[in-house]
Amino acid sequence: MRIATLAPRGMALIAVLWLVAAMSLILAGVVRTVRSEAQMAGLQRQAAIAGTKADAAILLALQALHAEQKELPKGLRTMAVEFDGASLQVQVSALNGLIDLNSAPVALLTDLYLVAAGMNLQAAEALAQATLDTRQHKNAKKIEQGFEAVADLMRVPSMSYDLYAKVADLVTTDIRSGSGRVNPLAAPLNVLLVLTAGNVARATQFMSQRDSDPTTLDSTFFKPESIEMAASNSLKFQADVGLPDGATLQKTWLIYWSPDPRSDLPWRVLGKRQLVLTRVPADQ
Repeated sequence: MRIATLAPRGMALIAVLWLVAAMSLILAGVVRTVRSEAQMAGLQRQAAIAGTKADAAILLALQALHAEQKELPKGLRTMAVEFDGASLQVQVSALNGLIDLNSAPVALLTDLYLVAAGMNLQAAEALAQATLDTRQHKNAKKIEQGFEAVADLMRVPSMSYDLYAKVADLVTTDIRSGSGRVNPLAAPLNVLLVLTAGNVARATQFMSQRDSDPTTLDSTFFKPESIEMAASNSLKFQADVGLPDGATLQKTWLIYWSPDPRSDLPWRVLGKRQLVLTRVPADQ
């Protein structure tokens, strides 16, 4: 009789223990979720603060550039501004340092696909002509469609994603008015490689001279029909702000330097982008 009466009690005890264990697991999961959500909220708050600082720095750089009453920068320029007791760097560059998809001639587009995408000459010429035909295609209102965004390159026949990925960072659609030629004073290395037909030595030498002593620049090896040493009304302002976890928030404003009748400002904001660049460990 004693064994019979103890068995249900033992089973009840085991059930209670299982219930306690299950509740402990559930509680641990809830705690982890709350901590994760709190950490995510903290990161979002830090990113929001950093984004506000970057916006303020870019606005201060815009105001400083306007106050100078000088010609817009032809190449790359770093402007130091003070905000909230800290010194921030704003990188200013002319957008005509990139290849303009809406005005670049076929020869320049051919060089782009030949050098940057690694295509053979015949294929590069065919894709360049297809790019020109696509941007000149007229809509129902008989207006040329052009390219509104770099991603519109995927509309070009024979354009694969692999080819697109190779050239996307070298081109732009944000230049409001331009000749279609490239300003090497503002061009990144990969664009300089296109302008030098893939000559790494010449491209790196030009970049080194440009950064150290612009007065000694030799641009005679560029194709004259592909370049122009001129300022552009289309500019990129970029500010980087460090985050507590070692990452960097990068804010970019695309600016068209022309009076905006809506705001009475001497510039127009064409677009804004924000990225968080994670820190890569040194041993990787």
